[in-house]
This record gives sequence, structure tokens and C-alpha cells, in this order.
Amino acid sequence: MEQTIPIETSVGMLSGRDCIHLDTVIQDTSKNTMVFAGDINGKLVAKAIDWIPYKLTFIRVLACFFCELDTYGNLVKTTSGSSFAKIENSEWLESLPIRRDYDRNAYKHYRLFTYDDVYDIIAIDYELDISRDHNHRHPRANFSPPAKKR
Repeated sequence: MEQTIPIETSVGMLSGRDCIHLDTVIQDTSKNTMVFAGDINGKLVAKAIDWIPYKLTFIRVLACFFCELDTYGNLVKTTSGSSFAKIENSEWLESLPIRRDYDRNAYKHYRLFTYDDVYDIIAIDYELDISRDHNHRHPRANFSPPAKKR
């Protein structure tokens, strides 16, 4: 049975719809990586107070699925609450017809919830670079999420 394991970062757990804002995604086919960059809402993590720039690089990406957040909620039932997690016993990873010369056991399934979208990624590993400059004033410093429609 699949199990969602939240990933602890240097600023604590990342959770909440407003936690991870994504500005760019770059897929580099020559390096077989996907690089996500944007800002983390410091008000939603334990060890920060303001918007924090991040760069998240997935290494040796085998597969990626991307979907708009609210549609994803209708597709996949997840109760984790974590915005960045590893999926243990992944049904998707187990069902992928991975080529024979690749070691299936080396790959992991990661899930990233951003403000607008969700990414499921099968990769060997990831690197997360979070800026520690808390004096950095980002344009999102005064960001407020849109009011909910009734």
C-alpha cells in the first residue's frame, strides 16, 4: 500500500497550498534533470519568517506527471498535507515498464504540491537549495491568496 512520507527540509516541513510558489520549471534533457525554482512562504514553515527562494533539482528523471491542483485532488486521494513528499510503495513506479538496463530499485517517487499545480516525479534523487538570507525582500512579501468564491 502506498505511503506518503513528508520530506523534512532545512526550514522544516513544507505544507499548505500557499507554501510553495513556482516560477519556473526547466527540463534539461542533456543532464536528465528537472529544475523547479520559486519561493517558499516562510510564514508556513517552522524556521523562517519571510519568502525564501528555492531551487529544487530532480536527478536522473525517468518520468513526470503534472496536473492542475484542484483537478489532481479529483484524480488522486491524498491526505498527507505535505507539499513535498516521497511516496513509498508507489503503485505508479511499480507499474512503469522500466527498461531492463535500469535498476528499478534506484528510483523513487516524489510528489510536489505548488500553489497551482502538482508534480509526480520518478527520479534517482533530488537536491534542494534554500536561500538562508532572511533579509531578502521578495516581490511576494505582500502576497495574499485570492479570496474564495462563494
